[in-house]
Amino acid sequence: MPATLIKQRRGKAGIFRYQGIVPLTKDGTSAIRTLNTLKVRLVLSFGLLILAATTVGTWLTSDLAVNALRKSTGQNLQEVSVQLRDKIDLDLHERYSDLAVAAALSSQQLLKQQTGDITVLLNALAANFSSYAWIGLTSADGTVLASTGNLLKGMDVSHRPWFQEVRDGPYLGDVHEALLLEEKLNNDTGAPLRFVDVAVPLQDADGNFNGVLGAHLYLDWVASIGQSLLSPLQDRLQAELILADKNGVVMIGPEGSVGQKLNEQLLQAANSDIPGYVTLPMAMTGEDSTEPYLVGYSRLRDREEYATLNWLVLVRKPAIEAFQPARALRNTLIYGGALLALMLITFAVFTARRTTRPLLQMAREADRIDFNNPSSLIQLRDDYEEVRVLSSVLRDLLHRLARKTQQMNDLNASLEHRVSERTRALEDANRLLEETVRTDALTGLNNRRYFFELGRTALKKAIRAGKPVSAIMFDADMFKKINDTYGHAVGDKALIHLSVMAQEALRDTDILARLGGEEFAVLLESTEESIAGEVAERLRSTINGKPLPLERGELTISVSAGVACLYPEGGDDLDSLLAQADKALYAAKSGGRNQVALYSRLDDHSASPGLA
Repeated sequence: MPATLIKQRRGKAGIFRYQGIVPLTKDGTSAIRTLNTLKVRLVLSFGLLILAATTVGTWLTSDLAVNALRKSTGQNLQEVSVQLRDKIDLDLHERYSDLAVAAALSSQQLLKQQTGDITVLLNALAANFSSYAWIGLTSADGTVLASTGNLLKGMDVSHRPWFQEVRDGPYLGDVHEALLLEEKLNNDTGAPLRFVDVAVPLQDADGNFNGVLGAHLYLDWVASIGQSLLSPLQDRLQAELILADKNGVVMIGPEGSVGQKLNEQLLQAANSDIPGYVTLPMAMTGEDSTEPYLVGYSRLRDREEYATLNWLVLVRKPAIEAFQPARALRNTLIYGGALLALMLITFAVFTARRTTRPLLQMAREADRIDFNNPSSLIQLRDDYEEVRVLSSVLRDLLHRLARKTQQMNDLNASLEHRVSERTRALEDANRLLEETVRTDALTGLNNRRYFFELGRTALKKAIRAGKPVSAIMFDADMFKKINDTYGHAVGDKALIHLSVMAQEALRDTDILARLGGEEFAVLLESTEESIAGEVAERLRSTINGKPLPLERGELTISVSAGVACLYPEGGDDLDSLLAQADKALYAAKSGGRNQVALYSRLDDHSASPGLA
C-alpha cells in the first residue's frame, strides 16, 4: 500500500495526528499522493539535473572533440599538400640549378667548339635524374648542337616556346605534348607523353645571347613524388593526389580525372596564396559521384630567379571516410554520457531511498502514538544528523503538545474576546489594504486599476447628464535620460515632484492617476476639449516652471500632453478616449516635446511613432 501523510483532528483537545498508511482508492487519490513524496521529488530533481548536466556536458565535449578532430583531419591533408608542393617546387628548382650550372660549363665548351664534351655533360645530367626525357643545347639561331642520346641533333627548334621565351630569362613551360620527341622515345604506356620545359639562356662574358640549354621533364615525375610521400601515410590517410594547372585542369589525378576541370568553388579556394582545406559536394566536374570530399590544397610559389607554373596541388579524401573517426568519437561520447547518466540516476534513487527511509519510519511511529502510553512516542534516531535533530524535536514537541492541551482549554474562555479584538484589527487592516490597492506606492496618486474604476463611474454619470468627458495623457520628456544621468533614485524623486506639481495645477474635481512608469492620466468631467487643453497647458507650464532641487543644482522637468474629448455612449468609450489622448500625446512628442496637442487638431487623427 502506498504511504502518505494526512492531517486529522482528534477530539476537542485539537491534537493533530499523522496517518502513515492509506489504502489505494479507486479514484487514484492515494497514488497521486504517493507520487508527491520527498523520495520521488529527490529522484526527479536529481534525475533531471543529472540528465541536463550530462546532456549539456556530453554535447559540449563531443562538439569540441569532433570539431578538433575534423580540423586535425583537414590540417593533415593540408600539410601533405604543402609537403608535395614544396617537394615539386624543390625538384623544379634543382632542375633549374642543374641547367644553370651546365649552361655555364657549356658556354665555355661552346666557345671551344667542343660539343662532344657537352654531350657527355648532358648525358651525365640525364643519368643523375631519371625523369629527364631530353636535354639539348642549341645555338643562337635555334639549331640543336648537342643532346642526350643525340635526339633531335641538328634540327631547328627556334619555333618552340621554350626557345623563344628564354631570351628574357630562365623559363618554365607548362605541361604539353611533344609528338616529334615522343616518336623517338620508348613509350610503353600507350598514353601520350606529357612534358614540362625547363630552359636557361647561354651568354658570353659580354652578356650576348649564344644559345639555349633546355630540357623536357616527364610529368610523371610529380606522380612519383606523390607516391613516395603518400605511401608511408596511406594506411592512415587513404588519400588521392591531384595536380592541376592554374586554370584548374587536372594533369595528374585518379583514373578518369585527367583533363577534367575542378569546380569553381574548389578552384577559387585553391588559387589562394594561403594553403588550406575545404569540404565540397564534389571535388571535380565530370565525375559520376556527387559525394563530398575533404580537400587539402596549396599552390606553387614563385622564385626569385623565375616565375613558377602556379600549379595547384591537392590531396583529397571522401568526407564520409575522413570524418568517420569524428563520428565514432561523437557516438562514443554520447554512449558514455548516457551510461554515466544512468549510473548517476541509479545512485540518486538509492540515495533518495536511504534519505527518506527514517522519515517514513517516524511517520509510522506518529501514526501509532498514544499520549497515555509514553513508550509509543517517536523514538530517537541517528541515521544522520538532520533525522536525529528532527526526531528529537518531534519527540519534545509531542511532550509539549500534551502539556499545552490543558492550557488551551483554559484559554478558550478568553478566545471570544480576542476574536472580537482581532476582528476590529482585521477591519482596520482591510481598510488600509483597500487604500493601498487603490494608490500608487511611489507618488500616492490613484493607480491604474482605480483610475479605470473611477473613469467608468464618471462615464456613466456623463451618459446620464449628456455632458462631455475629456482626458489628458502626459508623461515626462526624456525621462530615460534622467535615470541614466542622475540615477533611479533621482528619477523617483522626479516622479514624486511631477505628481505634486500636477495636483497643484489641476482642479479638485479632476481625476489624476499614474498609469505606470512616467506616464500619467487625468479625467475631466463635464469639460470640453478646449477647456481641457487650457488645464493641460497650465499643468505643463506649472511643472516646467518649478525645477526639482537637487544636492547640486536643480533639475528642470518638462512634460508633453495629449488632450481628447468625447460624449460617451457606453461600451469601451473610456479605452477609446484614452487611445485618442495617447495619439495626441505622441503627436506632441513628435512636434518637439514640452507642448500640448489636441486630438481634434491632428491632421489625420493619427500619430507618428512614439518618442521617449
